[in-house]
Amino acid sequence: MALAALVAGLVAFIAVLRGLAAQRHAYQVIKVAQEALGVITDPDLSDEAKEKRIQRASLSLLKRFFLLLSIGVVACLSATLFVVSGELLGFFSVGQAMAIATSGSFLLWSSVGAIALWILSGKLGSREAAKPENIHGEVPYSALDRALHNFVFASPDRQIALSAVEDRCWKRTLAETRLEKPVFVTSLPRAGTTILLELLARQEEFAAASYRNMPFTMSPLLWGRFSRLFRKAGAKAERAHGDGIAVDFDSPEAFEEMIWMAFWRERFQGQRIALWDARDRDAEFEDFLSRHMRKIVASVPNSRRYVSKNNANIARLPLLKAAFPEAKILIPIRDPASQITSLMRQHRRFTDLHARDRFARQYMEGIGHFEFGAALRPIAFPGAPESAEGAEHVDYWLRYWIAAYEHVLRSAPAETVFIDHGALSRAPDTQLPMLAEALGVEGQAAFIAASDMFRMPPPSPELSGASPNLVQRAGDLRAELLTRAL
Repeated sequence: MALAALVAGLVAFIAVLRGLAAQRHAYQVIKVAQEALGVITDPDLSDEAKEKRIQRASLSLLKRFFLLLSIGVVACLSATLFVVSGELLGFFSVGQAMAIATSGSFLLWSSVGAIALWILSGKLGSREAAKPENIHGEVPYSALDRALHNFVFASPDRQIALSAVEDRCWKRTLAETRLEKPVFVTSLPRAGTTILLELLARQEEFAAASYRNMPFTMSPLLWGRFSRLFRKAGAKAERAHGDGIAVDFDSPEAFEEMIWMAFWRERFQGQRIALWDARDRDAEFEDFLSRHMRKIVASVPNSRRYVSKNNANIARLPLLKAAFPEAKILIPIRDPASQITSLMRQHRRFTDLHARDRFARQYMEGIGHFEFGAALRPIAFPGAPESAEGAEHVDYWLRYWIAAYEHVLRSAPAETVFIDHGALSRAPDTQLPMLAEALGVEGQAAFIAASDMFRMPPPSPELSGASPNLVQRAGDLRAELLTRAL
């Protein structure tokens, strides 16, 4: 009878925890604590606002602590009731029950039974009550993820110091790593840079940064080793741009700009991003970026060449060539009407997203993506807009497109590889062999076989409300750019 009473007490204990939603309240404690950490690291909140939110979080945690304590007390009392009742009815003594309860066999089998009962009751009950709240939306990060990202973004010096630690830990590996002819893919956004990055990253000889490098993007080897302890598999899902491109944790992405921001902070001040030229050599920066490229290559087995996609690199073409003379610079050219239509669509999309989710803007600014939405900060090409003001109008983007590619024509080194995005999309079987030859790709058969990545582009759209003279200038400029294309 004592054994039966103990089993009944165990069942009652689990039933009370389930019935009073102990797990849901425990998850809420974790959620409040994570959100409080996010508040502390949020760069957009004033100290006064942080103090008020932390006070509210503290009260909420105190309240849930006493609630969980009460649930625990009720659960223990319900289990104790069966033992006390058995003694009062003369079925057994408390001493007999305690002797059984403290035996090794009972402790083992009661633990197994409690776990099984907990899982079974969870499946039979409300599943939503037994799970943490899911994070919905275009930026699927938990409060703890957001706090970690903001902590890292807040101090480039912290990232550089961590990278120095990595240098010492992987000194031999980096010394033995081959690094040959890197490729810098660049252009204004929506020109086809992402698909070119994915095309090259698929080739065995190339290595690119991936989403797994976030948020410690400057320490890919160190963070990669540590993050294996809790690495997620992750299915592919459409990225925040809503452009049909599916990504997962292993997809290549553009994180190189974080290094430029860390070493050239003054260039990112104000409402525009300043330009670079060949005279802006910096030995410390070039050494760091060279080591970073070597680390990315070391993190991808059998690779020898670094590849990056960085739209802002069109602001520093002469410097790239001077600093890395063996590098190949690849610039896709898209017809301005299609590209500007896409730029405006993305700007509207991200403006809406940033209004709803402040962290989405913080994330983009943290990784150096200033192309859209509330994060928009144009590059200071001669003749480009002075700020983000007016970006809702098509002429803003036309002026920006013209200024950017006029600068490209003036500053691109002679060896720069230009490719017509439209021609590549329409006839990849013809364009890919030429591109492989221009970039010096060794595995050309596999490169050319990737033609299924490309789709026939839609007809060029009308730019409603655009100034005819700007449309004409953009068309003429594109024609001139294409004279340098493959």
